Amino acid sequence: MSRETLVDDQLEQDFFDAVNDAQFSRSRNNRTDTLRARRQVEALLEERRLKRAIEDDWLNEIDDDEDDA
Repeated sequence: MSRETLVDDQLEQDFFDAVNDAQFSRSRNNRTDTLRARRQVEALLEERRLKRAIEDDWLNEIDDDEDDA
């Protein structure tokens, strides 16, 4: 058996071991945390956008009322 074959086999074994180690579950948790954080940011941005739209609408009504007077 050549040394290359042993090295390649060892690399393959290391690869498959890495899939089953504790890092994998942490990676999945990190992905979950990232998605949760992204959804929270999107919700905050949507809330801000809606507040601005309401304020702009309200200010436009005040301007229209002043123009009518």
